[in-house]
Amino acid sequence: MGARPRSDLPLLTLRELNRALLARQLLLERRRVPIVRAVEQLGGLQAQWAPSPYVALWSRIDGFERERLQRPIDKGEIVKTTLMRATLHLVSAREYPAYALATLDGRFGAWRPPGGPERGDLREVYARVMRFAAKTPRTRDEIREHTAAHLPDDAKDERLRNWLLWAAVATSGLIWEPDGAHWDHRKLARFIAPAPALRPPPADDVAYDLIVRRHLGAFGPATVQDIAAWSSVRLPLIRGALDRLKGLLRLSDERGRELYDLADAPRPPADTAAPVRFLARFDAAILGHAAPERTRILPEAFRKRVIFSAEVWPTFLVDGFVAGRWRVSTGRREAIVELLPFRPLARPDRVALEAEGERLARFYVPEATVYGVRV
Repeated sequence: MGARPRSDLPLLTLRELNRALLARQLLLERRRVPIVRAVEQLGGLQAQWAPSPYVALWSRIDGFERERLQRPIDKGEIVKTTLMRATLHLVSAREYPAYALATLDGRFGAWRPPGGPERGDLREVYARVMRFAAKTPRTRDEIREHTAAHLPDDAKDERLRNWLLWAAVATSGLIWEPDGAHWDHRKLARFIAPAPALRPPPADDVAYDLIVRRHLGAFGPATVQDIAAWSSVRLPLIRGALDRLKGLLRLSDERGRELYDLADAPRPPADTAAPVRFLARFDAAILGHAAPERTRILPEAFRKRVIFSAEVWPTFLVDGFVAGRWRVSTGRREAIVELLPFRPLARPDRVALEAEGERLARFYVPEATVYGVRV
């Protein structure tokens, strides 16, 4: 049995938490928001699969077209790089330095072998990589070869060696060249040093405060563990930021967990209507909380059908909760969205999903001439 709700804190039900998440993720109503601001408001966008950020914004932004994201990427206003949980994200250039600093320990510790080097020991490795990719975009293999030629003599262990070569890309501060963040990215990824204006880190407090504010604004109300699971920032640093931020609310959920929230963030009523929506592969709406808290959008009964190993499949929402998976099948000039529901669909929900699914097919494969939805 879970803990009893705390009687000293206002209680939010599961459906109230669901509606709060949907409102902040722009999934209750498509909005007209400038793309850079939307990326910031959403706490960045998962970008492990090239089309995912585009699908994510299509589900959230009124009238979204691919070029609206590609333009700020090409102009350097949005960058793609390894950040939260040592995975690929898009974030705004103006917030990149804070994200890079706050997530560095988490990236550095990911898959690091026991007894591996301390971060300070890699200072020269990082500097060399930055010089190597300062003006010319480099492939991962080129960076690995360049790094391998200068590894310290004690890096003979194969596991440590492989981690060092991974760290040269993922923790050195390199970003992807703009083409690597396009929808149709197919060629080998190339990396480049960020522009000089993006390199100076902010003060530590500024970086951690921004991370916490962005998480609460995009995924809250949230526990300390939720913020840590999303960001890989250590708990004491998160608690320090929570202490510094003024005017935060303290709430409770039905499991007795203490939640924090921004006072002016939306918390719609539980009975707020939630339209059907399609979520991208690796969508952060599912990954924005610690595993026990993902039930606010992903029912536990469906978890293993959505998340397993390192995969998070594309899903669709009915009444605000994951109700199935989807995929796009393409043929000669044809694009069909296939719905794979986890339970029988009520007729109104099926009709709504078919209409939304056809719009997704037209967005996903604009060059097709035949579109449809298959259940």
